[in-house]
Amino acid sequence: MLRHPLIGAALAAILLVTAAPSASAVQPAVATVPEPTAANLALGAQTGGRAVVVIEGGGSTHPFTTPWDACDGGRATYIQALVDAGLAVFTAPGFGNVAASTAGKAGCPAQPPVEVQWNTTGYPTQAGQGVLGFLGYLNSTYGYTTFDLVGYSYGGVVARATVAALKGAPKPGTTAPAFSYAQAAVDAGVSVPTIVTMNSPHLGAPAYDIAFNPSWYTKKVERGWGAQYAQTGKGLRIFETMAGAGAIHVLKTSGHARPNPTSWDASQVGVLDGVALTLIAGDYCGRTCGEDRRAAGPSGREWPRTDATVPLYSQLILPCPDPCPAPPGSVYIPPGMVPDGTVRKIFPTVHSTFDTDRLGLPASLSVSKNAEAIAYLVDTVVAPWRAAGVPLLSR
Repeated sequence: MLRHPLIGAALAAILLVTAAPSASAVQPAVATVPEPTAANLALGAQTGGRAVVVIEGGGSTHPFTTPWDACDGGRATYIQALVDAGLAVFTAPGFGNVAASTAGKAGCPAQPPVEVQWNTTGYPTQAGQGVLGFLGYLNSTYGYTTFDLVGYSYGGVVARATVAALKGAPKPGTTAPAFSYAQAAVDAGVSVPTIVTMNSPHLGAPAYDIAFNPSWYTKKVERGWGAQYAQTGKGLRIFETMAGAGAIHVLKTSGHARPNPTSWDASQVGVLDGVALTLIAGDYCGRTCGEDRRAAGPSGREWPRTDATVPLYSQLILPCPDPCPAPPGSVYIPPGMVPDGTVRKIFPTVHSTFDTDRLGLPASLSVSKNAEAIAYLVDTVVAPWRAAGVPLLSR
């Protein structure tokens, strides 16, 4: 069962910490690029050198899977739907601070070198560099040159960071002699024409403020966002304490509340120019989740819209409703950070099956399992393939 992207591995990590090897001990990084086999190049050629890379949520570990091979437990529902549509789908392998990418899984494909795995508890800049290396690995192994990125939860933030790493990398021939898959991606001229994010905390979320400092933020969040929403932050605190989730720090609302030329948001200005960006968001807990939304909010207003973890405005990279509850109290979106033509789509879903479980809701309301949201995701990713005449894989 898919759990909350930032909590799913928390309790498992407690059990694994004494037995699991560190990420660097799982596989040594390679010094030279392996020669691609004719068979692998033929696989990449089936879709004209184009592939989809899914970047799953923060905190949990994520195994590498291919269009042809997955772990014994199968793929998440939304990923399987992309595969079933005939897309060449790979999942970006991610490790936690105390667990390898395949922790808790069996029968997985051989994992790529740790160099091309991303730290799911890491800062987005470093995580994006890892995913860029993964694109270089897929290029070196299968010959793919064009990648559509799908980011779920924190994976959507990392998808943006991946494009930043691609555009900000040194030009070909100007790097140190040691081989780097990330540099191989740049040298090969790989491109990322589209990004789709699902319920991603692009502008942080008050729940992460509680996870970062519960004594300071819990009451503030309860007053502004509701007591039930504040419970999410208390759950995230478990992960913060046990696994040292660095991702939570960057998802605090204070980093997105006011102009700051040194902020991560400021570094993203212009990064997505030329990239077709689609933002899928969940808006369920502005209506239900066990509290009277008609009268319980401040001054009789409805509580702000959320997917039970991330505010709607954050998922859609829009200004916070006025007046904006504290935290954040204000939201600053640097001009040029969001490309013109960005598509925004809202579904009545919650963030994850962790949220459906704790709220007593059907699992089908999780965006990762919701048929309506998944159908829209598949159509969005397939459309540019069809427009470009890219062949789909036969199933």
